[in-house]
Amino acid sequence: MILDDNIRKNKLLFFSGICFLIYSIIEIGDCIFIILILFNSIPNYYSQLGIVIQEMQDLIVNQPLSLLPFFLGFTLLRIMSTIGILKNRYWGIWIGVFSLILTMIFTMLLLPIGCYELFFCTLILIMIIIGYYGKNPIIK
Repeated sequence: MILDDNIRKNKLLFFSGICFLIYSIIEIGDCIFIILILFNSIPNYYSQLGIVIQEMQDLIVNQPLSLLPFFLGFTLLRIMSTIGILKNRYWGIWIGVFSLILTMIFTMLLLPIGCYELFFCTLILIMIIIGYYGKNPIIK
């Protein structure tokens, strides 16, 4: 992947692209983790998260494979936003914003552990918005 020079100069957009890259790797790890749980290769550590919503906790403990499409969808969104942002493509920012807002909504289902993801999504969203709009005035 070729990094655009304009993105490299914009520290906030560059760092948000790197954050999406790290986030993508974590999501890929989640997908692999679920598959390994399915084959009983590793224990289901998700069951120890203490999710407040009982239905989500039961789903994570009893049917972790049902979450795989969910994780794969978010993985794809994060990979696409990483590529788009680091290649200085407008669509990369909007895919990133879309995925962050969706994540911020769905983290409410995974409380209390979801609070950490909500916090990091908020930081990345702020970096994208400030990095993109910079010093543009509200009224010109």
